[in-house]
Amino acid sequence: METCSLVQLASDGCKWCASELPKRRRTWCSDKCANAFWNNHWWTLARRAAKRRDKYRCKRCGERAPKRGTPNYSALRKTHRVEVNHIEQARGAHVRLSCLHHLSNLETLCLSCHKAHTAAMRKANRPSR
Repeated sequence: METCSLVQLASDGCKWCASELPKRRRTWCSDKCANAFWNNHWWTLARRAAKRRDKYRCKRCGERAPKRGTPNYSALRKTHRVEVNHIEQARGAHVRLSCLHHLSNLETLCLSCHKAHTAAMRKANRPSR
């Protein structure tokens, strides 16, 4: 992995906050620093953190994902769910540790806004003939 803009460059300290490492710790000074790193670099954790940050609401239209336990939850979830979009496209980086998963590069979108955004991105990236 390249050098991450969020990670502190301390040779013998915590890789996230650069503070001194307690005994028996080798990478992060606390679980809080470890969680912060993984929530910004591993897709499944970053996706969950982005949804929580955005309170399960679409950043564009404000639609909210249905809560568990609501009547017809399983049917509503198919059409009214929220998804997490990479602002800077990931293009296959979902299966590896990547700085593209920084929370600042993620936004929560409803299904229709995500489809519209993806279609617009495809059209913009299509080579002209």
